[in-house]
Amino acid sequence: MIFGIDVGGTTIKIGMVVDNKIVDKVEIPTRGSSFIEDTCLFIRKYMKEHELEQIEGIGFGLPGNVVGNYIYNLPNVGVKNIDLVKEVRQFFPDVKVEAQNDANVAALGEMLYHNESQNACMITLGTGVGCGIVLNGKVLEGTHGAAGEIGHMCIAEEYDFSCACGLKGCLETVASATGIVRLAKHHRSAFESKLPESFTAKDVFDLAKKEDPLCLFVVDKVGYFLAKCISILAITVDVDVYYIGGGVSKAGAILIEAIQKHYAKFALFAVKNVKIEAATLLNDAGMLGSAGLIK
Repeated sequence: MIFGIDVGGTTIKIGMVVDNKIVDKVEIPTRGSSFIEDTCLFIRKYMKEHELEQIEGIGFGLPGNVVGNYIYNLPNVGVKNIDLVKEVRQFFPDVKVEAQNDANVAALGEMLYHNESQNACMITLGTGVGCGIVLNGKVLEGTHGAAGEIGHMCIAEEYDFSCACGLKGCLETVASATGIVRLAKHHRSAFESKLPESFTAKDVFDLAKKEDPLCLFVVDKVGYFLAKCISILAITVDVDVYYIGGGVSKAGAILIEAIQKHYAKFALFAVKNVKIEAATLLNDAGMLGSAGLIK
């Protein structure tokens, strides 16, 4: 058995994985700097209750900058500069430990679940925009742990919106949940619309499905920017499939179809037929992918 740990700012999702299948799962609260100890104590307790004498390993998906199993900064958890393996070995001296950024392990989890390819990208659309890249079955980490940070690809310079990272024109400023709201507000005066004064990205997609002119325009713009980004990724990492996940992806076919429409215009002929589809694992992707780090 492998334990796949998906650490979030509020909860830690712990999956018990056998042969790339989650056989049991549980959530415990994230309590800042004690998250490693809390996780290890839970695993000890679980092993005792289920009479497990040994496990194959523990994989972590972490929300922040992680390189070579060293935690540089997890801002949403409130910890930095921690040797993860050293900390876990205090509880499990001989167990294999691996860690990656949460977007990376979500990509690996989705790929393992579908079992279609060894080369895939997972794009997550939520409060921000993230991406995990898997090549030949291995997560692409990068020298600085920044591989896949497509949310900060400067692709929407025509709007010049400021991003939390300090740059302007980032994909995140127009394709995240907050970015979609920002786009709708920016163009509101040019369209008739039933959007209320206060609204969310979900409201934009819901009204687009009812053919609200403003919301249709915004969804098309979001599809345009995501397609442009994917067309650049496609000739950089050349994978078989792009999974679209995160809260925004719950919009469903209307978003996927907008991306596919524009991608067909941007993509080089050699990569025109790659798949762009909705992710299916939702909250389980991080646990399965974290466990998949253990080889």
